[in-house]
Amino acid sequence: MVLWNEGWNETIERNYYIWVIKGKNENIIVDTGTGITEAKKRKLKEYVNPVDVLTRIGVNGTNVKKVIITHVHFDHAGGIEMFPDAFPKAKFYLQKMELDFWTKDPVAKRAPFRGITDARANRKIASMAESDRLVIVDGDMKIAPGIELLLAPGHTTGLQAVAVNTEKGSAIVASDCAHIARSFTDDIPSCFITDIIAWMKSYDKLKSKVSNVDLIFPGHDVKMLTDYPKIAEDVTRLV
Repeated sequence: MVLWNEGWNETIERNYYIWVIKGKNENIIVDTGTGITEAKKRKLKEYVNPVDVLTRIGVNGTNVKKVIITHVHFDHAGGIEMFPDAFPKAKFYLQKMELDFWTKDPVAKRAPFRGITDARANRKIASMAESDRLVIVDGDMKIAPGIELLLAPGHTTGLQAVAVNTEKGSAIVASDCAHIARSFTDDIPSCFITDIIAWMKSYDKLKSKVSNVDLIFPGHDVKMLTDYPKIAEDVTRLV
């Protein structure tokens, strides 16, 4: 699942994450996690409402103005079920290519895609596109000092990663441009692919933007929880 045509006889654990960029003047959330309704439907083990997790590090509706959605799979965009109400001051950032595919393209409703998305969340996103709550991004875009959205298709048609200037250098929240860190070092994407050629080019793009490959953070690697300093229950600091 997490490595292209490798490890079919192996078992691997994966976690579901959201991220927060904590700056001097604002908190920016990257991804919304899974929605409450979808989590119950899928019987996700040890699920916790992402909104509740964020309160553990002081992130709440009073101090968030930006929420980035990397792509419209259930475990990254499904929390849109709760987030607009939980973060009333926030605008949500999504790539145009991603929005158009999941809300307008009939192919998105076919079996290979239907099982990895959240229909409730997709309807919510489509309705937000008609308001000023959703910022539709078309390619790379700087949204704050030292923070840039990077179009990185392959896993989905319009996945976006987030480049962040840090004290350790330029880091990237890659989301599912890789499911585990090994993908970036071994140059192997996962099996969840829309366009493998675009995916490999996205790897090159993200690697060219970071100070070193250890500062690219993938979507589901358990090491992000086990190998970094714990700052709250189920929360670690990556940089």
